[in-house]
Amino acid sequence: MATKTTTRARVGAACAATLVLAGCAGEHALRSELDERGRTWLSVDAPLALARPALRFSRAARDYLYLAPLEANNGGVRRHYLWVGLGTTVDRRWPWAAPPDAVTLLLTLDGTPLVLPLDDWDAEQGAALYRPPAPTYAVRRASVTLDELARIGASTSIEAALVARDGSVGDYKLWDGRWSDWAAFVAGATGDRPLGAKR
Repeated sequence: MATKTTTRARVGAACAATLVLAGCAGEHALRSELDERGRTWLSVDAPLALARPALRFSRAARDYLYLAPLEANNGGVRRHYLWVGLGTTVDRRWPWAAPPDAVTLLLTLDGTPLVLPLDDWDAEQGAALYRPPAPTYAVRRASVTLDELARIGASTSIEAALVARDGSVGDYKLWDGRWSDWAAFVAGATGDRPLGAKR
């Protein structure tokens, strides 16, 4: 009996030590990284991809909006963010193709709006934690609470829009990934088991 208990304890410790947290609790891995300033960053294995056509440039051109949750732990003080990557298949270096300056992310969760102001990263580590497939021309962040992340992961209907400084709005549709996968991040951030079943 003592041997079985010891073996279980070792397996549990191994899962915690590797911090592939959801690898033991579910199907999606969480990563933990320590930066040079002593902050620990908790992230998921890949961002969600949302897209919208950029028909002004080409029938095949698309703009992408990448979203992922992040936790920054600085000496026990935890802050939570949405990592916001703006990508495109259009060469945005040309003045005539310059994208509007996104200042607000608007998520509509089951009909209820969640307005998230976007900020520049003041920590290079956080900005570089995700590397989406399409080239990104800007990386922003939005401060969120764990409750807001849990609401996002539990929503059955989510709409996303970027509001630019000039007032223009771009609507994005889910391209790749599942919002419900964020439940594993919330569970890892709180130390709980994953919330609910995967949709």
